[in-house]
Amino acid sequence: MGSPYLNTNETIILSTHNIIINTIPAEAILTNQRLILVDSRHTRLQPQDVPFTALETVTIGDTSAMDPVLSLSVVMKDETRHTFGIVFPQEPKTKRTLERDEWATKLKEASVNAQQEHGVQPAELLPPWVAGEIPEEAGDEGKAQGLEDEKYYNPPLSPRKPRAAPSSNKHTIIAAGVVVVLIIAIAIGVYFFAPSLIGIGSPAVTPSATPVATPVLTPVVTATATQTSVPTEQPTAIITEQPVVTPTVTVMETSVSQSGIPQTGVWIRIEYEGNFTASFGTSGRLREITGSGVLVYQIPAKDEIVEATVEKLDDFGGILTVTIYNEGQIAESGTTQKPHGIVEIHTDLRTP
Repeated sequence: MGSPYLNTNETIILSTHNIIINTIPAEAILTNQRLILVDSRHTRLQPQDVPFTALETVTIGDTSAMDPVLSLSVVMKDETRHTFGIVFPQEPKTKRTLERDEWATKLKEASVNAQQEHGVQPAELLPPWVAGEIPEEAGDEGKAQGLEDEKYYNPPLSPRKPRAAPSSNKHTIIAAGVVVVLIIAIAIGVYFFAPSLIGIGSPAVTPSATPVATPVLTPVVTATATQTSVPTEQPTAIITEQPVVTPTVTVMETSVSQSGIPQTGVWIRIEYEGNFTASFGTSGRLREITGSGVLVYQIPAKDEIVEATVEKLDDFGGILTVTIYNEGQIAESGTTQKPHGIVEIHTDLRTP
């Protein structure tokens, strides 16, 4: 994890909040030295540094809800690639497309310059950005270490608002206790002293039991709403390759088989109820997209090796299915049910 303080000669270029990174509510800060990701849910967790030398690709797109998406492919130390799908949710009558494009431009420039000078250097990512247990007291240790290190200065880049103190029923409890004590004292006084107040010769009066009203304290339960992302079923769309930066969904009017796949060409079909990110194509011509539901894309290939890597962006146990079709026939297929599971396919279309 990186320090929440700026390094010497480090300046902020861009910052944004109200974004979703792989289903995690987050904030992001871009400086002239690194990309900083902040988990908005865990206030004690330190930010995650992503060095520019580890950014392999930077692409843009849109979700099925037409929210702008920025996809980052990060090189890991085990030589794998981890994808960050950064969604810019749009409130009614607001557009964040220009904000996403500015982030994409700045990140591309920073990664190219850093890799020309230092080469590609892998990154080390920690939970919650990768699967694993989140440390409970990570924030305190990082803060103490940052204060002792002289190379950091300035207050934290993303200061946290203090948590609101829970409503207290102290005064109500004290008042109820006083009422109970007074009622008990009156009852005891009546029981012991009432006979002495009655005149001599008067018939004895049997004191009756006086019911003691005991107030019942009802605790106030504050319900915390938990937002659950309900995947929305998306219609099947056939996508043709277009020479544009933003992936474009085009519904084709063509003769298709019962499976919905054309009988000519190479196609990839991805099916998952939740959000996913995918990279597919041939060597040197990989295309990256982010979406959900059932999506079908054409791959411009013939008698070549086709590669596809599709990763789930949530913790659901639904089935992710990825299938490669060649001339209407299934060339290779793969599935996974694991949370954040990955399906990788490498199929050689040169083999009969």
